[in-house]
Amino acid sequence: MDKYFFAGVAGLILATVSISLVATSSGDSFTGREKAAVISLDGAITSTSDSFNPQTVTPSRVRELNSKAQDRGASVIIYEWNSGGGAVVASKEIRREIESLDMTTVCRFRDVAASGAYLASLGCDRIVADSASITGSIGVKSSYIEFSGLMDELGVEYVNITSGSLKDAGSPYKNVTEKERKVLQEKTDIIHEEFVKSVEDERNLTEEQVKEVRTGEIFLGSQGKELGLVDTIGGRETAVTEAERITDTELQTETVEIESSFSLLSLLNANTNMAGLLGNSNPLEAAWR
Repeated sequence: MDKYFFAGVAGLILATVSISLVATSSGDSFTGREKAAVISLDGAITSTSDSFNPQTVTPSRVRELNSKAQDRGASVIIYEWNSGGGAVVASKEIRREIESLDMTTVCRFRDVAASGAYLASLGCDRIVADSASITGSIGVKSSYIEFSGLMDELGVEYVNITSGSLKDAGSPYKNVTEKERKVLQEKTDIIHEEFVKSVEDERNLTEEQVKEVRTGEIFLGSQGKELGLVDTIGGRETAVTEAERITDTELQTETVEIESSFSLLSLLNANTNMAGLLGNSNPLEAAWR
């Protein structure tokens, strides 16, 4: 009996649930007019998906969605954002995924498309936002948890042998020194300047506009329009109209999405990733948020 029990457990652990790509609409495929795929990008931008929080935006997810839209014959993609940003590199990779497409792309901001989500949207041909959308936040945040005081209270000693004075800068197990803080601030400032330069170049901002947006302040969509961050104020219909104007064609829209299911294996993988993070002596995170 034990043999069958353990075989069943092993089978359960090894079982995976496939990820299927589906398009939801009233029909099975695009028909008639030119096709515009509508892709929703909701949640924090991360490098990899999180089983505990499946509502994330990753480069691989965007790539899959783009591929699905192309397979279904779309000539236009409209990305609908609801994201406050996230990981720096992942945001840049998503921008490159959008820029790599040989088709018209429009980014539409819903409730929020700020920081890293705004950076990724620079890859689109046009940006449409509601007047009340939250955007901007063109800044960089580097953070980590420091709990050396708690370790002192518990009588736990941190022993770390390094070959460089800055090797463990940002370690959560010790207080940050002024030299380390200065170095980490310099890295953060470099990333920020790169972010600002990308916005300035892509949006053709004036010097005064750059001064306004570089502070990390959030803006309403209407303010973003005045500052040159947004092209047009409106919703989905406006985004479609913008795409039709660019392509000089009449478009019909269809939602393209990824449908995924939870599996025990994905939970185990998530636990492994969490263990790796907790075991990292230098989990410094740079994020556009």
